[in-house]
Amino acid sequence: MTAESVQAPAGATLAAGDGVRSLPGALPNLVVIGAQKCGTSGLHYYLSLHPEVAMSRPKELNFFIEERNWPRGIDWYSAHFDPRATIRGESSPNYTAYPQHDGVPERMRATVPDARLVYLVRDPLERIAAHWVHNFAKRRERGDLRTTLLHPQTSYVARSRYYMQLERFLRFYDRERLLVIEQDELRFEREATLRRVFEFIGVDPGFTHPRFREERHQTSRKQRSSRLALRLEQASRSRGGRRLPAAVWLGLDVLLPLRRPIPRPDVRGALGPEVMGMLREDAERLCELTGRRYENWSIWR
Repeated sequence: MTAESVQAPAGATLAAGDGVRSLPGALPNLVVIGAQKCGTSGLHYYLSLHPEVAMSRPKELNFFIEERNWPRGIDWYSAHFDPRATIRGESSPNYTAYPQHDGVPERMRATVPDARLVYLVRDPLERIAAHWVHNFAKRRERGDLRTTLLHPQTSYVARSRYYMQLERFLRFYDRERLLVIEQDELRFEREATLRRVFEFIGVDPGFTHPRFREERHQTSRKQRSSRLALRLEQASRSRGGRRLPAAVWLGLDVLLPLRRPIPRPDVRGALGPEVMGMLREDAERLCELTGRRYENWSIWR
């Protein structure tokens, strides 16, 4: 599939003579494309504090995914962006979930060819672990860890193959339009990292804000809700449940055994040597692309 062959959704037109799509409304010129569980929510928030930047609400528009919001059309998408802002952005980690979601870079290039892309990464095994714990806590996963991680309909391993995901975008966007950030840089060197992002997107890099010191989405020990907990949560949101004081529901949460801690998954053992080798090879190619070594990643051990 090429950018030229992508079918535009409703509201898109072709500019005469040059084959480039001319789209009405305020389209983004910044897209945070992932990776999931690598700090995209935090970056989205920090970016929104800059006076020259307007980030979308909600954060994840998932527009360039055929199975999600692509059919809604350009007018729906552009309605999420402030045309007065110098930089208009959104953050959808599902854009880097190939092959589960195919054709994303092609649609993006056909729609926002001048956009700048930001991609956050972290230790591939840590990302898989955080992804699985998130789903397990919500009772989305119940089976054997290895079977779950390697199932062809899941994206645990694919989302941690950072180079493989980026290579697809680099077929349609110049390398200069892509900035790769490690999650730990945003956590522990936040102001310097945000200056780098601001320079990359072309806004005042000297801007700072007291809330830059806030840690967004702090990682805590996740717990798995029991079926009773899920029923109580549903009841608390019902019409009758809303009539009860919040203290009642909080008291039940404390008194009843509604949740249990989730043990840390042995991702390395579950994946096995063949998949580990594939992840190492992908990480090596990412190092070549970025000029970084990521020496603290457990993938090398």
